[in-house]
Amino acid sequence: MAGTSVRRWTVPHRGAYVARAEAALRSWPSLAVSDTRHGVSFAVRGTEILRLTGHDQVQIRLTAPAIGRLEPYLGECDQVRACPDRAWVCMRVDAQPDFDLLLALTSVAIKAHDA
Repeated sequence: MAGTSVRRWTVPHRGAYVARAEAALRSWPSLAVSDTRHGVSFAVRGTEILRLTGHDQVQIRLTAPAIGRLEPYLGECDQVRACPDRAWVCMRVDAQPDFDLLLALTSVAIKAHDA
């Protein structure tokens, strides 16, 4: 068809640690993976809990009570900041300790939503 263009989804380039996290989390049996035009997201029991939002950025849905319990620790972490929706946090993942923290926070999110 002459003159017709097809719009293709572009998958954002992932940083090394976000790519490693994506590969690891795809194997977690309690997580369902969605590949969309906005990126990759993970859900537990139909509730989205993790979004890979950029090169080295993710968003994690921990719930407000879980964030409240973790706030003394997360408040001191430069890699984690609050999102406008108080159930979510944004996180930069660009080193091994960040990768480890992401997996730990994902476990917290699973537990918070797997009741």
